[in-house]
Amino acid sequence: MLSEPKTEQRKELHYLAIRKTVHMHDIPDTLPPLIPEVKEWMQKRNIEAAGPDFFLYKSMNDKGELDCEAGFSVSNAAEGDERVMAGSFPAGHYASIIYTGHFKDMMQAHVALENWIKEKGFTEKAHRENGRTQWGGRTEFYLVDPDFEPNPDKWQTEIVFLLED
Repeated sequence: MLSEPKTEQRKELHYLAIRKTVHMHDIPDTLPPLIPEVKEWMQKRNIEAAGPDFFLYKSMNDKGELDCEAGFSVSNAAEGDERVMAGSFPAGHYASIIYTGHFKDMMQAHVALENWIKEKGFTEKAHRENGRTQWGGRTEFYLVDPDFEPNPDKWQTEIVFLLED
């Protein structure tokens, strides 16, 4: 199930995450285990999450290999280390949609949001460089944690794309 897409201005949002390059088919096995690792790293440093966990998709090549980051937003800029990096989602105009359902079917929400952006005359912030599509901010925020809600029909994910100004 999909919500009605929308756009909104968002402020810069800092985060802590682990970066990983992964083939799109390996995302379910590779990225989710990074979330508890980031959470534990933050807890040891008394840093609280300012929102749900996320996967940020930075770029993808023609073979389906993605540069990703998995982590949590934080209220203030924080320093990372050799494993957990600090970053930020830039302030800007974003399009979003909320997908409800099992993660395996989430690609439909990405496609729906891409189509809606085009229909409305917006442009996602992205460019091609060195054989890769570089996205300005393509993120999945996991609003309902499967560890607390076992029914995948109730899982909710906000899919967010940064738009060109």
